[in-house]
Amino acid sequence: MHKKYYLFLFVFFCLLSCSVQNRLLEKSYLKIRLSDAAQRQFDYYYYEGLRMKDDQKYDQALETFRMCLSIDSLDAGAQSEIGMLYAAIGLNDAAVKFLENAVKFDPTNWWYNVRLISFHTEQKNWQRAIQIANELQKNYHHKEDIYNVLASLFKETKDYNKAIAAYDHLEMMNGIEESLSFNKFQLYILSNKPKKAIAEIDKLINKYPTETRYRVLRGDIFMQQKMLDRAFIIYQQVLQDDPQNANVYISLSEYYNTVNQPENAMKSIMSALKNDHLDVEIKVQMLGQYVEKLVQDSTKFAETESLFKLLVDRYPLEEQVHGYYARFLQFRNRNFEAISEFETMLNINPKNDQTWLRLILAYLADRNYNQLMTVTERAIGNLPEVPTWYFYRGVAQFQLNLYLESLKTYQKALPLIAPEQSSLKSDFYAQIADVYYKLEKKDSAFVAYEASLAANPKNIIVMNNYSYYLSLEKTELKKAELMSGKTVELEPKNSTYLDTYAWILYQQGNYSLAKFYIEKAVDNLPKEDDHGIILEHYGDILWMYSIDGSEDAKALEMWQKSLDAGNKTEELKQKIENKGWKR
Repeated sequence: MHKKYYLFLFVFFCLLSCSVQNRLLEKSYLKIRLSDAAQRQFDYYYYEGLRMKDDQKYDQALETFRMCLSIDSLDAGAQSEIGMLYAAIGLNDAAVKFLENAVKFDPTNWWYNVRLISFHTEQKNWQRAIQIANELQKNYHHKEDIYNVLASLFKETKDYNKAIAAYDHLEMMNGIEESLSFNKFQLYILSNKPKKAIAEIDKLINKYPTETRYRVLRGDIFMQQKMLDRAFIIYQQVLQDDPQNANVYISLSEYYNTVNQPENAMKSIMSALKNDHLDVEIKVQMLGQYVEKLVQDSTKFAETESLFKLLVDRYPLEEQVHGYYARFLQFRNRNFEAISEFETMLNINPKNDQTWLRLILAYLADRNYNQLMTVTERAIGNLPEVPTWYFYRGVAQFQLNLYLESLKTYQKALPLIAPEQSSLKSDFYAQIADVYYKLEKKDSAFVAYEASLAANPKNIIVMNNYSYYLSLEKTELKKAELMSGKTVELEPKNSTYLDTYAWILYQQGNYSLAKFYIEKAVDNLPKEDDHGIILEHYGDILWMYSIDGSEDAKALEMWQKSLDAGNKTEELKQKIENKGWKR
């Protein structure tokens, strides 16, 4: 009830600032003359009702105003207050009855009419609102607000000519004003009268010849009308008269983009960003639009960095400026400096979850797990209800071989995961499964994998890991084959998934098919990956595939390559020393 009440008040006061309307009925009602005692009793209840409404005791206020009507049923004030309370709780039929009564009993009262118009506007009863506003205008023709109201209502009903007429009346009262001209400009555009729309801007230019932003706007209109040459002439004139005009650089960048001169467009943007007369909010917005081009233009890295440093020095408390600079630094592989920018952003706003995430991912990219532990602890301290921080904290603990601590972290976060965060829940259970496997609690690990897939059946990483661990245990190999087959179907060039599938086939004794898939895995090995295990698997599969010994030499070669790649297990060393094993 309280939220609805505030919504109604919001609409009401918004209307007061630019619109008010009312309907006046021809019939008038005589006010009841109360005795002094009755008047005192009425006043007591009325002001008690107002107090209760201010204290947000809306039910009690409603009953108190009803007591007022039991004393004087024709009092417009009590009728209006009851109407507003009914509107707040969504009883619209009752609300309109009492609000209409208020105007009926006191038809010239500005405030009762405003409340009634506010209600009809909220209900989108445009014609009734217009009817009331027209009546109100007759009594308050000197009030500016009523013409703003009428213009807004006529615009809603697409009666643009009447809306313009209302603004014309305001212009007669106050003279040419920017807001009026812009409103009329918009209405003329909606009415498909571009010449009259342009005339409104020309009026501003003529009245304020030194105000160059109106001339820039005139150029922008020419741009919209595809009259590029005329737009460019205006922009150049503005630059000549006012070289510090920031807006003209923005418009020029659009012009240069339109005529396919991206380098000049970027120069204009750079000029705008360096301009002291441009609001920081606009600069941040521009950075958002052009930051990708700025950071990726390898020919201007030095200039771009000097620009970012200039903006950071000039606006040290603007989060986004630091954020864009951090993006530039990360693009240049200067992660340490980017981290410093993230820390600055968190000093400005420690509740920004996106900044925490970017900082966490920066440490994760560097594999700096000790720092990852520290920053996730800080993130949890500031935003303890965000499960993502616990996820990455668990990752850090896992990588540092703190398996029990990692398990506790994940389990602590599970209740924080919202029902709609099924993918995140799946990832948590996947991590829990990996921890259990490290702790050699394999049954618990497989239960956790099942929970992960129940939360997100399309979690391809879990399907791969689960099927691989099943193959290592040589259990439920058919189930493992089905899961692994899905991963290969979804990502047929993923060497890890191909290796898992080949290994499962190997465990089932299907050496020919295993050889086919392990060779596909080797063919698709990314250069930067650790290939040791896959090469060892390749050697094992070749060894069992070649009963006649024709692939033995190649198997030994793969095992040696696996050892050279850093896979230095005793089992692998034995294979090399013994030149295989007895088939």
